[in-house]
Amino acid sequence: MLASIGEQGYATTVVADVIAKAVASRKTFYEHFEDKHACFFAMSDEIASEWVARVERAEDTPDDGRDAIDALVNELFALALESPAALRVLAVELTAAGPAGIDRRERVLDGLAQPLREALGEDSPEAELLARTIVGAILRILYARARRGARVRRPRRGDLLALAPEVSAWASRYMLGPSAALVPPAANGAGTTVPVGGRAPGTLSLGSRAIKRRGLPRGDGNVSRSFVVHNQRERILDALANLSAAKGYGATTIPEIVQEAAVSVQAFYEHFSGKEDAFLVAYEIGHRKALAIVERAYESQEDWPAAVRAGIAVLLEFLASEPAYAHLALIDALTASPKTAAVAHDGMNAYAGMLEPGLELSVNGRPPTAVSVEATTGALLELCFVYVATERTRELPNLMEVAGDIALRPFMDLSVS
Repeated sequence: MLASIGEQGYATTVVADVIAKAVASRKTFYEHFEDKHACFFAMSDEIASEWVARVERAEDTPDDGRDAIDALVNELFALALESPAALRVLAVELTAAGPAGIDRRERVLDGLAQPLREALGEDSPEAELLARTIVGAILRILYARARRGARVRRPRRGDLLALAPEVSAWASRYMLGPSAALVPPAANGAGTTVPVGGRAPGTLSLGSRAIKRRGLPRGDGNVSRSFVVHNQRERILDALANLSAAKGYGATTIPEIVQEAAVSVQAFYEHFSGKEDAFLVAYEIGHRKALAIVERAYESQEDWPAAVRAGIAVLLEFLASEPAYAHLALIDALTASPKTAAVAHDGMNAYAGMLEPGLELSVNGRPPTAVSVEATTGALLELCFVYVATERTRELPNLMEVAGDIALRPFMDLSVS
């Protein structure tokens, strides 16, 4: 199972793949496991137990918070080098297994974050969430260096170990200053006046699946062909996003999409070459709309910290207003296929560029590490992931101050006297 997932991911792994690699019979497989899910969860639970135990042992000797962070980072890097496939399971593939997999991922990341919570020296819900997002960001950094298309490979040991001190220095920046609750809000009320959410035809307007979607009325000769085509395309994209959010991309089928969208199978294929093609279009529409809103808010502010806070505020509002797209972009895209994972990675990089001016700043004469932009972007992504995965997407705007603290602390001193 682990070898198959390391090569092709959970969604495309089938029992036959596992049997072939294990050189076992189908009968033997089903004597031990009910199905693919049961085998995957048994394997992932073993990986999680080993990783948490290793991290806990690594934390036995450090004398202070910075040493504890170094020990945590070094152990995570060592574990990733030992088994890139296990890293893939914890970093992304558990999310492909639906709510049960997401719940397992949250539990293991909470366990890995426990030493970091103690190192941060602050006992509060904000510190707990911060530690969880930092660990998630570290796993994403490691996975990005192991991923090669659809497979994972062992990263170059020298390159990865040279990166560990930079990641540790980045994480240590969060030991400075007061809690996130004291970070001032965006200037001029940014994040509250920029329109968010698509409500016109052709944009994402992903409402509840409880609202029954209808096709266009038959026999209306006054409806233009171009409007019919546009309306069909919109309904197909909305149906895909809603179904994917409800049951996962892998479990969503084209017959279900066309039924939800109230179109024919022929109409579906007139618009898209397949499910992946429709998924990529839905992702791109949401991404372009969100990026435009964020860039507008970012550019509306005169100084960089206020621009970052403004951009974060409207992004959280947008995701809250488009919950199906939020699920599609933050959860499904990373595991749906190698192509969607690559597109999602590029989408994340588009936002990362807004943090790059922070590399010119310093705290107490210490400039940020080169990996700070990637790591901070990953932490923000994990922060949103936690809320979307636990069906709290509508609450994302409440995280503006916490997210602003996460975004700015690696680059500047946010201490309040």
